[in-house]
Amino acid sequence: MAEKRPEKRRRRFDAFLRDTEGATAVEYAVLLMMVGLALIGMISLTDVSNRISNTFSLVSNTMSSH
Repeated sequence: MAEKRPEKRRRRFDAFLRDTEGATAVEYAVLLMMVGLALIGMISLTDVSNRISNTFSLVSNTMSSH
């Protein structure tokens, strides 16, 4: 009886690997996560760009007033 258990586990594991139900939902979740990360990245880059621009403007205004 103990010898059959590894075989049963193997069959269950093989069935788990062959099961494709729910794969579409996972694919959509990964796609949505990637789009979200891209949007966050664009917002972060815009924020950094604005900060750099403001810093150069401050430096330029300070230099021209002296």
